[in-house]
Amino acid sequence: MLKIEYEIKLNESGRPYIDLPDEYIDKPEDKFFVLEFSKYFLQSAYVRRSNEFDKETADKLNDCIIILEQISDEVAIILYNDMQSMGEIAITTHRNYHIQVDTVSERNELKYRDIIYNNKIFNRQEGLKVLVLSDMKIYELREGIDNENWFEIVGK
Repeated sequence: MLKIEYEIKLNESGRPYIDLPDEYIDKPEDKFFVLEFSKYFLQSAYVRRSNEFDKETADKLNDCIIILEQISDEVAIILYNDMQSMGEIAITTHRNYHIQVDTVSERNELKYRDIIYNNKIFNRQEGLKVLVLSDMKIYELREGIDNENWFEIVGK
């Protein structure tokens, strides 16, 4: 789960504003959140109150929603590609496991594409390793990507 920590403070005029901590690191995920949340907020306001707006206001609000959606779509592509690259890098490095699940059933239910874990995207592929917590065993996909291709990794 991603998390943005902030405080609400008052500026010199007494207007509230969001203050991020000094150690805040600018992340694309946070920008994506802000864009998506802004789009959601404007869309819900537009739907709930559109009959109260004159045509010009409604058109401008709709234009803002469209622009936010276009920008958000571009950031989504960048974010997806970054998460996918991080997953590919994780697969090529020698890690104990790539994904953690509670049960063998959850392991078997993993999708074939776009498995999101720890802000990385994985696909079922040979070499993917999954830690199953219920039996504290690590399984690796070998010689295929279906459930019969999970093999327990015995101590190294």
